[in-house]
Amino acid sequence: MNEGNGTASDGARLRLTFEAFRDLNDRVWTGYARTQVGDHGGAARLVVQDMAEHLRQNWQLALRQEVPAAYAWRLLKEHVAAWLAAQSRPVVVQTVALDAVLDRFCQRARLGSADLPDERIALLAAILELSERQLDTMILTYCLDQDDTATAGYLGTPAATLRSYRRHARRRLARAVGRPELAELEDE
Repeated sequence: MNEGNGTASDGARLRLTFEAFRDLNDRVWTGYARTQVGDHGGAARLVVQDMAEHLRQNWQLALRQEVPAAYAWRLLKEHVAAWLAAQSRPVVVQTVALDAVLDRFCQRARLGSADLPDERIALLAAILELSERQLDTMILTYCLDQDDTATAGYLGTPAATLRSYRRHARRRLARAVGRPELAELEDE
């Protein structure tokens, strides 16, 4: 094989691996973007497209990372942050979007909206006070239905650490509404 063919072959291989990686992760990336920016006017899809293009351009660098999924997750978060910063009312957009986290958490906790009418604002405030890792863990687990292995991959952290993030986040939310049983919510 001559040198020119090797280069073309390498380029084709990189393109295929990137496309497979993108296809594998697109649903989660888009779901996460929706929890952060909403989806008015296809905003989540646009953020993910911009991030995916950035990732494509840096795919060789991504492949050199210990956990490429964690590298891509950091890029996604940077693109989400940039989009939010460009909005005239980013906190309002983000607060409305995080409502999805609350709804899904309550659903998994088998709590109807009638069960928490007065606590809803306290829960939203508690969600906004979670550490970045805790919030990502809650979104990936409760909104995007990712298992511990996938979530740990996105966050580039061991599964035991991930479970600790989730446990601490549930405790914080439980304290916010005076419902200790929420802290013991088992994952399905």
